[in-house]
Amino acid sequence: MIKKEILIFIICLFIAFAWWVVHQLHQTYIREYHLNSFIVQVPEVYEQDSIPLSLKVRVKGSGLKIVLLENYFPEKIFIPFKKLKKLNKKKLFAIPPEIIEGNESMPVKVKVLNIEPDTIRMEFKNKSKK
Repeated sequence: MIKKEILIFIICLFIAFAWWVVHQLHQTYIREYHLNSFIVQVPEVYEQDSIPLSLKVRVKGSGLKIVLLENYFPEKIFIPFKKLKKLNKKKLFAIPPEIIEGNESMPVKVKVLNIEPDTIRMEFKNKSKK
C-alpha cells in the first residue's frame, strides 16, 4: 500500500507540472519558418502563370499557437497576385505580412514580423512583332 506522504507528493508534482504547462503555453514566442509559396492568378503580361517562391517567415504567437503551427504547418501556401503591392512601374512587388497572416492555409492566426524576401521582381513577356 502506498504511504499517504508519497500519494500527496505525486498529487503535488502533478499539479506543479500542469501549472508549468499552462504557464509555458501562455508565454509569447518568436519562431522562424521556411515556407514554400506560389504566386497564383498572374496576369498574362508576365512570364509565368504561377511563380514559386521560397520565403523565410518570422512569426510571433502564444505558446499554444506555436505548438499548433509546429504540428500543422502548411507545406505550401498560395498567394493571389492581386494582393501584392506594386512598388514601381509594375516590376517590383512587395509581399505584405497580411497576406500570410490572413491566408486560409495557416492553421492559426499569428503575427508575421518579417518576410524574406519581402519584394520580388517580375518581368514582362517579350512579344516579338512579325
